[in-house]
Amino acid sequence: RATNGDLAAVTALWMELTRHHAALDPHFALRPGADAEARRLLEAQLRDPDTAILVAGEPGAVFAFAIACVRRAPPIHPETCRAEITDLYVAPARRRSGCGHALVAAATRFASESGAERVEVHVSPRNGEGQAFWRAEGYGAHMDVLQRRLLR
Repeated sequence: RATNGDLAAVTALWMELTRHHAALDPHFALRPGADAEARRLLEAQLRDPDTAILVAGEPGAVFAFAIACVRRAPPIHPETCRAEITDLYVAPARRRSGCGHALVAAATRFASESGAERVEVHVSPRNGEGQAFWRAEGYGAHMDVLQRRLLR
């Protein structure tokens, strides 16, 4: 699990991940100064007992991270607890080394130990590499998310 000492590296990797997504869809473009806000949000997640920020690398040399969040629901449906891996990023030079798989395994353990009955991920249909990775991890379609952009 990440510590406060990992936050600068995780923030930098999160910014790289977001720039990757922005290249696929301008909706993910960052505002000026977003890195300070991203760090503040990651600090809050680090303190949240229902969130795990997981890292791969050495102290001071983190090259990959994953964020898993547990979501609890009222007892309306049989499922009352699920998890979501909201972010996963491996620096390009370290890909295909198994660390992405290891981070997913650690996030899945966190989810299971927290009582989650399933784990979700959201992957852009434009992200072919991400789609292939998650499908190889055993993830499949659950629900289509449709959107309509509003003009302003």
